[in-house]
Amino acid sequence: MTPVSILMYHSVGARQNPAYDRWCVSPQRFRDQMSALAESGYAVLTTGDYVDRLASGAALPDRFVVLTFDDGLQDFLTGAAPILGRFGFPATVYVVAGRVGLTSRWLAPLGEGHRPMLTTDELRQLARSGIEIGGHTMTHPELDILDPARAMAEIGGSRRVLEDILGSPVRSFAYPHGYNSARTRAIVERAGYQSAVRVRHAHSERSECRFGLSRLIITEDLDPQRFMRLIGGPERVVAPPQDRLIADLWRSTRRLRHWRDQRALAG
Repeated sequence: MTPVSILMYHSVGARQNPAYDRWCVSPQRFRDQMSALAESGYAVLTTGDYVDRLASGAALPDRFVVLTFDDGLQDFLTGAAPILGRFGFPATVYVVAGRVGLTSRWLAPLGEGHRPMLTTDELRQLARSGIEIGGHTMTHPELDILDPARAMAEIGGSRRVLEDILGSPVRSFAYPHGYNSARTRAIVERAGYQSAVRVRHAHSERSECRFGLSRLIITEDLDPQRFMRLIGGPERVVAPPQDRLIADLWRSTRRLRHWRDQRALAG
């Protein structure tokens, strides 16, 4: 069965700090990429729509992608939304709920902690226009190294905050940094979400666990030709299994670093 392209964007706007370049696509490049999708006859789905169709057995378009945007930066409204509207494309925006209306404080190590976030009114406006709003924790931590109680506070808390803002269910979730584990996936499901996306920079199998859907990282250097080859070329890379030894070793390293940081703060 044909693998699925779930595309991951972050910022669509001006590139400022080189350390953040990987996560920033200019509006012109984004417009070129969306134009290439339209000209190639691709349909676009939200994560929620895609997962619903899989669960119900409903037909999926012959050629489609799932569009996702992490963090909930305000430049989604100014940079991406007008272009999506021009093509009639929906998308899912995963929002760091504890920073709504504030700035992207967690990006300070990359020199981008000042980027404005979407406000409550803007989130409601986007939801009314057909954009799906999903959860992305409260503060953007590395979830898989947190204790279960704090992980649930981050995961479940973001859903409650966003549902209070929107007045409607929030069913989709994205792991900050893409980090997840079997325990984290179970917490996301227990918190009431219907799906969750990771990163992996690979295509997703339709049989992939719906709480660990793989995504492709979309960057500025992907001109329309390279963009379309990534999505539909003959050498598409399918994501490996969810939990591998290398991921467990990297998680242990990050957990030790986190413990040392906490000790340093306490001492």
